[in-house]
Amino acid sequence: MKRTASLAALVGMTALLVSCNNVSSLLGGAKYPADQTESYAKAVEILKEKVDTTKFKIFGIRFQEREELCNDLSSISLDMVNADNYAFRQAYYMDGRVGQMNDYSTSVNEIDYAKIKGISLSKIDPAAIGRQIEEAKQLLPEGHTFQSVSVYEISEVLPRSTGLMNRGRNIGATEAEFKICFTEDGKETETSGGQVTHLYYEAKILVNADGSISPEEE
Repeated sequence: MKRTASLAALVGMTALLVSCNNVSSLLGGAKYPADQTESYAKAVEILKEKVDTTKFKIFGIRFQEREELCNDLSSISLDMVNADNYAFRQAYYMDGRVGQMNDYSTSVNEIDYAKIKGISLSKIDPAAIGRQIEEAKQLLPEGHTFQSVSVYEISEVLPRSTGLMNRGRNIGATEAEFKICFTEDGKETETSGGQVTHLYYEAKILVNADGSISPEEE
């Protein structure tokens, strides 16, 4: 059961179920812990090896855990566009596998190769990511325990297809955010009708331009 949270206050939260066989973080054994600098360094290394950035511009990156609460970084999803303005999404796995190209379409953002700056893989700082995650852990309310990083996302701010929607937006800037999951001590599970479910909170953390972090305000 997931409850969204701002970290500042644990009130007014919505819930979402998590099945009992989907909590491998409670058993440990993550190969690439999603809260560790070394895992992101390995992920960036894989991307540099697999992605030809002379042909594509990256405008979205998502580092993702394998399943809820496992804290095992297993894949990186990239949004890219080529010089012919063909935009697609593709997954790259920590074991070296590469997923199929899937068409990326949106009626909100304008996808134009010439206008997109592209996210440089060389400018991704795994150490900064690790530091931000550690700082987010320190924001957890007393009596709660960190479980996982569900996603860390980096994206370029793209122009909207309608000009009026671009007011106040920093077009071309790179933004980042991530989500951490945590449980309340002593209230990790709930039993109803003989079925045990796991309860946890998920909070979105925004990365500021200077690299500091702020919990998203609800």
